[in-house]
Amino acid sequence: MLSKDSLLLLVKDYVALFPNDEPETIAFSEYLFRNTDESLYNRKNFDGHITTSAFIIDLNTHEMLLLRHKSLNRWLQPGGHTEGDSSLQASALREAIEETGIPADQLTLRSVHTNQDVPFDIDSHFIPANPRKDEDGHYHHDIRYLFQYTGNRSNSFNTDEATGMQWVKFDNLKTDETFSSVVAKIAAAIL
Repeated sequence: MLSKDSLLLLVKDYVALFPNDEPETIAFSEYLFRNTDESLYNRKNFDGHITTSAFIIDLNTHEMLLLRHKSLNRWLQPGGHTEGDSSLQASALREAIEETGIPADQLTLRSVHTNQDVPFDIDSHFIPANPRKDEDGHYHHDIRYLFQYTGNRSNSFNTDEATGMQWVKFDNLKTDETFSSVVAKIAAAIL
């Protein structure tokens, strides 16, 4: 996985591509400065930790795949904790495969930079305490990648992770608080 110094360079490259997102990266950058390389990906670091996720889009239908997250009870993109993956992008792809059942050959990374670790989106958000998992409230610093789906929609989601799966039109997400900025980026970059 990337070191703190490499992650700071990643943020710099990301902000160069998406200058309007610079205010959104401040919490992540501050987190990087406060923590050591060893603690950045540790899910027991309750100052926060790095996670990855995948925005899966179907360009034929202009839709995004969302899962009803079991713990948070919200419609979200597939994603989760890193698990010794070779890269952040590999972590996001693994999460997408595990949670949606979509094979890797049906997901194509839509890279925004020559360095494929530079994400499509960076988001820091608070995760409430979970007494069942003995976890305090903390932040997830989510590194997000964009994948184009090329399958036939015969996949089934992982019921350990989610309670539902649906394809949602980009137009229906344009005013959604969680997804409006991502849909705007997709429209600017791809559509």
